[in-house]
Parts: sequence; C-alpha cells; structure tokens
Amino acid sequence: MKVIGQFFAKIFGGLWNWIKETAWVQPLLIVGMIFAVIFSIPTISEWVQNVAESINSAETYYRNYQMNLEGEEDSEAQQLINAMMEESDEYGEKFMLVFVQVNCQFCKDVQPAFKLLAEDTDRFYGTKRVGGEITPVTKDEFGTFKIYTIFIDEEYSYTEDESTTPFERFLQRNDAFLERTAEVARNSWYTINGYLDESRIDTLEAGESNAVPTPTVIMYDLSNNSPEVGISELMISVSGSTSYDRATLLSNAWMHRVEFALQ
Repeated sequence: MKVIGQFFAKIFGGLWNWIKETAWVQPLLIVGMIFAVIFSIPTISEWVQNVAESINSAETYYRNYQMNLEGEEDSEAQQLINAMMEESDEYGEKFMLVFVQVNCQFCKDVQPAFKLLAEDTDRFYGTKRVGGEITPVTKDEFGTFKIYTIFIDEEYSYTEDESTTPFERFLQRNDAFLERTAEVARNSWYTINGYLDESRIDTLEAGESNAVPTPTVIMYDLSNNSPEVGISELMISVSGSTSYDRATLLSNAWMHRVEFALQ
C-alpha cells in the first residue's frame, strides 16, 4: 500500500509542478473551473428545489401525523380506532382522523387548509349561537386543532397474508367502526343539509379499500359541544375554492356549526 501511495503521489506531484511551471495552462484551468461552476448551477438549484419541495410537500405534512398500519392488531392505527370506539380521551378530547394517500390531488389541495387552521387558529374561532344570541367563540372553547392521518396505500411485508393490502385488513378488522361512522353521518346535519350524499356514506361503510375516497375526514369529539359523543362528523373531501374557505369548513366541522348545524 505504501508503494502504491508513493506512486500516485509521484504522479500527481509531478503534474502539479508542471502546471505551476507552465504559465499558459493556468488561465485555461481557471476558465475551465469557472465554466464548471456555471454549468453546475442549474443542477444544484434543481436539487435544492427538489429538497425544499419534499420538505414542504403535502405528503410530508401528513406523515408528521401518521398512525401506521404496520403491526396489524397492535398497530398505531388500530390502537387509535380502539380508543375512538371506546370513547376514550387517550389521543385527545377532540381531533380529526383523515384518510389520505400519496397520489391524491384532493389530499394535496386540502393540506394547506389543515396547516392554516393549525397555525392560525384564532382566525377561525368564529361565533356560536347560545339561545337566541350569537357570541364569539373563545380560545378555550375552540381548543387546539389536531389531526391524525392514516395512509390507505401504506405498504409493508406481511407473510401471514400476502393476498390483501394492509388497509384492506384494517377495514376488515374495523367493520364496527365503519358502521358507527356511517350511522352518525346519516343522521348528521351535514348530510341532512345536503352537503354529503348518502351514497358516499354507503361506499365508506361497505369497506372496499379501492372505493374509500381520500381525503375522508372523521371528526372525534368528547366535548359538551358535540352532537354525538366520540365520532361526530364525516366529511368526504373538503370543498372550497381557496385554502381559507376549506379551513373555514374544517373549523365549522370542528365546532359543529353552520353546515354542521340546524339551518
């Protein structure tokens, strides 16, 4: 190894001495280095842009709140569903569970609304009706906006059953959860007021993984303000022409008002 090192040192040392002693080569090297830097700028810029887009992508945002399916009956997702069915506050008194997937344009469209509502919550406190009076909603009444996500296209190796996907097995285990969600949705003001079609509720209740729309938003609420204890609202997609409009709709679901109340 020492002999090889000395060999390369001799070669590169000689090359360096030749460059230093040959005046016309130095300007060419400088120009070459300048052009190399110039031509590499687009590649570097593209790489930086790709990194920034990845960090700020809708998928990355949803991953921050992901409850994994891996683990099957003992998975994070299953433990969350168990708590919801038991009407437990283990994961919070109030939150939204959102079914998403990677290649979902509607999920990408609504993600800024979730972020806006979480980061600028006070813009969406709004009002409430108490008897015949309309009063402002306080910070304590609104609470801290919170979501959990489940990726319906999550994949992992499961040798005990390679014929079904993780989400298919999740749905098969949780038919009671789907039935409960569908029952609440059919009787909700959001449906009665014409904002949610019952055929879409039927599709969710059927539990066919390839038919579950994304994003599907399930509201969980143990507060005194909730019309139902636990699972209280269902939204399939989030309508609105802007992120602010969508965030407003989400805040209305959170507070069970406007579209989610008697009109």
